[in-house]
Amino acid sequence: MALPKEPRQKMINMMYLVLTAMLALNVSAEILNAFKTVNNSIIESNTVITDKNKITYRSMDEELKDNGTKLNAEIWVPKAKQAQQLSEDLYTYIQNLKDKLIDEAGPYTEDGVKKFREDDLDAATRLMDEQGNGKILYDKLKTYKEQLINALNLKPEEASTYPSLAAEVKTAKETFSHQLPLNLTVPESQSGNPRTSDSAKDWTENYFHMTPAIASLTILSKFQNDVKSSEAQIIDFCHKKIGEVQFHLDKTGVIVGSNSTYLMPGDKLTVYAGVGAFSSASKPTITIDGKGAPVDADGKATLDIPVGGSGKQSVKVNVTYTNESGKQITETKDIDYTVGTPSGVAISADKMNVLYIMGEQPNPLTITGGSGSEKLNVSFANPAAGVIKRVQGSSFEAFPKIQGEQTINVSIDGKITGKKFRVKLLPDPAAFVGSKKGGSMPSAEFKVMGGLIAKLENSEFEAPFRVVSYKVGAVGGGISQYSQAVNEGNRWTGAAEALIKRATPGTQVFFDEIRVIGPDGRQREITPIFFSLK
Repeated sequence: MALPKEPRQKMINMMYLVLTAMLALNVSAEILNAFKTVNNSIIESNTVITDKNKITYRSMDEELKDNGTKLNAEIWVPKAKQAQQLSEDLYTYIQNLKDKLIDEAGPYTEDGVKKFREDDLDAATRLMDEQGNGKILYDKLKTYKEQLINALNLKPEEASTYPSLAAEVKTAKETFSHQLPLNLTVPESQSGNPRTSDSAKDWTENYFHMTPAIASLTILSKFQNDVKSSEAQIIDFCHKKIGEVQFHLDKTGVIVGSNSTYLMPGDKLTVYAGVGAFSSASKPTITIDGKGAPVDADGKATLDIPVGGSGKQSVKVNVTYTNESGKQITETKDIDYTVGTPSGVAISADKMNVLYIMGEQPNPLTITGGSGSEKLNVSFANPAAGVIKRVQGSSFEAFPKIQGEQTINVSIDGKITGKKFRVKLLPDPAAFVGSKKGGSMPSAEFKVMGGLIAKLENSEFEAPFRVVSYKVGAVGGGISQYSQAVNEGNRWTGAAEALIKRATPGTQVFFDEIRVIGPDGRQREITPIFFSLK
């Protein structure tokens, strides 16, 4: 059919053709809004994973300072930091691409807010295809994945010192090559375009050619998420390896002893403890009478303890070490001794060498005097420092209120004898799921625990701590994108319970912002923990 020659009719027909083309290319507002929602969700997820990674880096920095973990940390922290730098560089590059895409899509300001034409179909095509940024991004993602996995490579001296570790790293690298979420497989064309021999070109065309600007922005955010998630998996592996001893002892056993079994008040009980066949790469952790004891080069800890009270006494020694099978073991030994009865006054704390501020929870004391306990008047020298109550006989209970050095006075027949004690706040408890405070755990066992508890470690006091709230996050296994929920109380309920039910073997579960209240009524936030479900 011939086109009309009348100019007005020719103009009308031309406008109709243009309108028809616009309708054919139109992207509905609902689809654009859906992409905006997904993009915002991915950006929020990226922030959450970044915060979680920061917690891991801080933990590794602390392990680098700790003599018990320093040896392993010196191997794995540099590898984690290399992964961090690679991820930051690529994440920033993709962010710059997102900024350029907005500039290509006709940016404008509305009510003081920078916006752009979200349905622009040409912006991504120009930026990623015609200007060649798609191929650059494809190459960078491919190189990043290779370099990230190779960050785990051992130095020659590390590989020669720990041959079994070299085999573990090789296996881990093979696993990560398939497990990392960064997938560069070219998607099938939805418009029927045949593939070429150029993977980068096909990848660019299928992701960005004639794709609305907001959809392309979402795709770039998705690759940022892949980068953060890949970084998380690599540094979590490094973090886990820091806590593992790379070689085992031939024979192991706890050895404890003391300088005497009969002492008088004011004498010092010298307690020593250690592990047989000690290895410098696996120093034991030793507490004596609830106090950490320094371990010497021979693996032995020695601690002088002032004794008080009278009669039979006992000191508890806890030794944590790695046995010949590579398993961490904690053994407890009691050292019994007898304190003679003097003619004067003796004041001793029954459980610890310090007093703790614990609200209504008492600090037990034993106070004896030559004239009989019924004649003793006991109090803090500073009345504001707390209260001391008699239980029966020579047993008393102290309820201190002020930190620092405080003096307990014992008055008998008008004569006052004083003894100084250090008064402290209760230390922070540790968070536990069941009997574990992190690491690998069967998913079925993890789920039946039902919640989080907090308790003091290696303490004679059974000071109750109540879990107020915490955040739980999970990624991996059956949870493809990092998700989190806030939980009130110690039992996981609601969104937190639903998230944990979705967890499967391979899921990483994180607990942070854990808030607890102790017997002193003080709310505090304690150290985060995380688990790898199997």
